[in-house]
Amino acid sequence: MTTDLRWPTYPLRKTILTEGVADKAEPGQGSAYVRDAEGTVYLDAVGGIGCNPLGHGHPKFVAAMHKQLSRLAVATGSFWTEPQLELARQIVERQPIPDARVFLGNTGTEVNEAAIKQVLRARPGRDVIIAMERAFHGRTLGSIALTANPKYRAPYVTCLGESDKRFATMNVARIPYGDLDAAAAMMDKYKGRVAGVWLEPIQGEGGIFPATREFLVGLRTLCNEHGALLGADEIQCGAGRVGTFAAWSMLVGDEPELAPDVIWFAKALGGGLPVSACVSSAELAEHMGRGSHGSTFGGNPFACAAGVETLRIMDEDNLMQRAGAQLPTLQKIAAEDPHPRVKDVRGLGSMIGVEVTGEGDAPAANMAALLQKHGMLVTVCAGTTVRMLFPYGAGDSILREAWRILRAALDEDAS
Repeated sequence: MTTDLRWPTYPLRKTILTEGVADKAEPGQGSAYVRDAEGTVYLDAVGGIGCNPLGHGHPKFVAAMHKQLSRLAVATGSFWTEPQLELARQIVERQPIPDARVFLGNTGTEVNEAAIKQVLRARPGRDVIIAMERAFHGRTLGSIALTANPKYRAPYVTCLGESDKRFATMNVARIPYGDLDAAAAMMDKYKGRVAGVWLEPIQGEGGIFPATREFLVGLRTLCNEHGALLGADEIQCGAGRVGTFAAWSMLVGDEPELAPDVIWFAKALGGGLPVSACVSSAELAEHMGRGSHGSTFGGNPFACAAGVETLRIMDEDNLMQRAGAQLPTLQKIAAEDPHPRVKDVRGLGSMIGVEVTGEGDAPAANMAALLQKHGMLVTVCAGTTVRMLFPYGAGDSILREAWRILRAALDEDAS
């Protein structure tokens, strides 16, 4: 019996993962497979929830980390380091906001908080942020205020329209994802008070729902009309997962006039190490002066070297393009061999959700355990959708294996 001395904050699988399985990887690549302490091998569609774009143990990534660790691992943000400057340059060049500047952090929620501060400082006198139903932005106080699921907010935060008295009260209003009329109505309701509008271009925890171009461009127009700023949370969908560095570029394009005002990345950006980035125009960045935000480990040279090497490998091995092909490949496989309980295979690139039908409001609730039993690790979103976040290089053979395992688990669940 393993004694777990951590806080009980996670639903436990009671499995000790020990290593990536190198002999199941393509030569010179990371592995899509992981082994547990008992020797069982799993196809890994969790990847730290989207943090493993290169696969486990990519040899060039490992070598680059050894090299940087032997040189310099930490430095305060008051000093430049070569990896930090290079990562900032790479991010600025790949994302859609013109004349951009970067704040480097560790986690997604950290840069979401940076975006909140920046938007409020840039729009003094405005005190409302509009967020989306089904949204997830993190678990720190500002981030959970913007997160839709009330179980994450209780007992900490009360938002607009809620009567409970809690530790913090935050002026967050919520609208249905994809509803421009609701967005316009909320802008009118809080006219002159809306500092920003927050959304994920592809909702993750909410069930893998991509926004339409019409919705994103419509929000851009509404924000322009009302003097509000538009924030794009690409913690999960960004850093190459959909086939372009920014999901915004895939869904909307790179026209400067259509870009969000603030965009932030994490998860896949560090190739498995904690790296995050909040990006805005140079003009907006001027509102974040000395002491306005900070991070002890944010932008450290070891993590930044991880980000630089991750992007270099993505370019060298065409991993973003390969990631972009995953969803259409799996959809083709599913069409060739459909299962009656699969309602939808959706997402974009390598951000894939398989919605299943069944009894009750959460027909996929036990699928993570069943799929692990059959040899694949996944997470489940919204109780209905099996989420698959493979390494970007996963191709036809891995996706066919994933579909075979999913079918077997669904058959067992129905028996």
